[in-house]
Amino acid sequence: MSSRPALQGAHFDVILGAVREHTHVLLGATIGFSEEQWAQPSGLPGWTRSHVAAHVVENARGFIRVCRGMALQRPTRMYTSPCEKMRAIEEGALAGGLRLQIDLDTSASELQTLLPSLENNTTPVELRPGYRMTAQQIPLARLYEVVVHSADIGVDIHQADFGKDIAEMLLAFEAERIGRRPDLAGMLVLSDEGFRARLGADDDFNTIGGPPLDLLLWLARGVDSPRLRGT
Repeated sequence: MSSRPALQGAHFDVILGAVREHTHVLLGATIGFSEEQWAQPSGLPGWTRSHVAAHVVENARGFIRVCRGMALQRPTRMYTSPCEKMRAIEEGALAGGLRLQIDLDTSASELQTLLPSLENNTTPVELRPGYRMTAQQIPLARLYEVVVHSADIGVDIHQADFGKDIAEMLLAFEAERIGRRPDLAGMLVLSDEGFRARLGADDDFNTIGGPPLDLLLWLARGVDSPRLRGT
């Protein structure tokens, strides 16, 4: 079984730093995009790069709403409704590259000022119907969004400075999201750094091994890698 990564103390500070650093990596990679490059297909079927960027913006704004709601002791979900979320993404995707870049920067900066208050906060939060975590996990969830969607946009995240702990925590987060879903083939995930998780159905399973970052992208997006074993 997988286990939730520890998020207190030094680990929490490392995650906050990683959110800031990898947001800067994303912004640095996209700042030179032309309108044509923004309109190119992303790693998500049916979405352009601008759609993915608009989603990253709305993700930050959603977490901001959650954080503010907790501060006011008013439980708040990230989005008013799935329709409202998609409307905001479509509008953001059509806003143009400069507007996207500004919104990516400002929304991420505002969220970054709120994340430190979540340390050691074990309050359960429902981010959207059926999707729950503790408040202290929100920074890791945000880091996951930034890293995976950077890859969707075409940023080579392998070039970023991922420490062992960060890559392992992201892999553990993804494994927790997937869990033992019976509609997925059974698998035992073994990272080169020592993480292990039993995922998917209870029937016969395959063992998948490799670097944690490669395993993360394989689990999240089906991205194969020569560094993986057993795929």
